[in-house]
Amino acid sequence: MHQSILFYQMIDILQRVYPISTALVVQLSQVIHFIDCRAGDTILNYKEIQKFVWFQLKGTSAEMTRDVKSSKESISWFWFVGDFLHTTPGLFSQQPSGNSIVILEDSSFIAISVEDYTLLKKQFSEADWLIEKLRDNCKVIRTQHLIDMKCSALERTRNLYHAHPNLLKICSRKQLASFLNMSPDTLTRSLRKLAG
Repeated sequence: MHQSILFYQMIDILQRVYPISTALVVQLSQVIHFIDCRAGDTILNYKEIQKFVWFQLKGTSAEMTRDVKSSKESISWFWFVGDFLHTTPGLFSQQPSGNSIVILEDSSFIAISVEDYTLLKKQFSEADWLIEKLRDNCKVIRTQHLIDMKCSALERTRNLYHAHPNLLKICSRKQLASFLNMSPDTLTRSLRKLAG
């Protein structure tokens, strides 16, 4: 797909979040980078400071959390097409990230450096408002996920399966079970019930 079409797909999503001026759109077009990543790539390591904000054009990515005591990793969040990837703390505070970001399937991104993002904020007040709206939207979705974790195992599995069936192909049962706060055996039983 032509890069200008992909860029305007991102702009369309941004416009739905907060109206932005033509001048900001033009400036954004000057500072973006198109990046392709392979499944298994890590684009942000633990304790690394995030130097880019990524907009997912294609594929799926995951935020990985490491247990301090056992060093075991689990998926704490997923990002899909149309999402902006960032950890907290991380991008906005420019502090070392407590989590990592891993690519789950071949993916394409539009990336903007922190330096360019900072300049955009200085030049365009709407850029700051836009980022705040994006952060607020992300908080709402993550809060809803925490609420969903109070549902039954079957409901949690059904919700994830219906929203993102592709995850069963690109994640292990162990990873999905961890994200859904259940054992792999419970996930398997829930999937059998949904299939039956």
